[in-house]
Amino acid sequence: MSNTSPIKEKHALAEYVRILARGKNASRSMTFDEAKYTMGELVAGRFEPEQLGAILMLLRVKEETPEELAGFAAAINDIWPEVDAEQKFDLAWPSYAGKRRQPFWCLLSAMLLNQMGYRILFHGSTAHTEGRIYLHEVFEQLGLPQLTSLQQLADAPSLAYLPCSEINPVFQRWLSLKAILGVRSPINTLLKTIAPADTPSVQGIFHPNYSETHTGAAHINGNDMLVIKGEGGEFEVNPERACVARYHLNGESGELVIPNLHSHYDDKPKNEIDTHLLLQQWRGELGSQYAEEAIVNTAALALVAIRKQPEQLQAIIEECRKAWAERDKGLL
Repeated sequence: MSNTSPIKEKHALAEYVRILARGKNASRSMTFDEAKYTMGELVAGRFEPEQLGAILMLLRVKEETPEELAGFAAAINDIWPEVDAEQKFDLAWPSYAGKRRQPFWCLLSAMLLNQMGYRILFHGSTAHTEGRIYLHEVFEQLGLPQLTSLQQLADAPSLAYLPCSEINPVFQRWLSLKAILGVRSPINTLLKTIAPADTPSVQGIFHPNYSETHTGAAHINGNDMLVIKGEGGEFEVNPERACVARYHLNGESGELVIPNLHSHYDDKPKNEIDTHLLLQQWRGELGSQYAEEAIVNTAALALVAIRKQPEQLQAIIEECRKAWAERDKGLL
């Protein structure tokens, strides 16, 4: 028999749900402090499932403000452990969308930067949408290092993948709620914005209008970041269209544009996500100009974020192009 006893005590999060749910005229967005408190309670497990569903869907309907996204991210960023200076990563690279039309060319961008001496930390989700390949699967197929705990950041290799479930076990569960709720939730947006302290990040999005929310949240939290409408929603330049990058670096916000050289590449793989294509391209066996432009330009934007030098974009593109030509093809 079910328990039908009335609930007598008001839950601590009830007032925060109420902020979003008081109807068309009385509802409002959360302040930074309200959002940070709310997410702090959620990641700590001090909530009822009805509250989680209500908060996520109310935010989904109205869309997150920069203040809300900043507050949520600030609560999660408190989770990252401190590490010694020499073990800090130069860049945090979230990967949550997965790929369904192109291989992960952006992984080769990260490998190129790693070969240039930069430490790159990927974090992301395990597979949750049919028909897509996720970065953790590519790491496994290529034998690249995956961390199995947050504590391993203290002694991590210079290129590594961290599952979001190791940041907090609830994150993967929350991402998987799309199967129950029918739509993606703000968690997908939120997890793209998190990074260890003093670590710039690059962020790929589906919808360009979200770039202002991302940069606004970075401004509020004082974070360095660069965001683009990426191929498949990942941080990867699609060279068949102009790439507009918005950034917040060294306290300044702005916009960069990489124009497209061609609107169509005959050597662009068509709906192929086979990891073997990454091996072929790195080794010089595939020779796809589409892939090379995607790799070099993606690496350049990431290096702009690392160095915090948006004014040096063109010089950095040429530096990455030279590094690509001189890469160690035997690495893979």
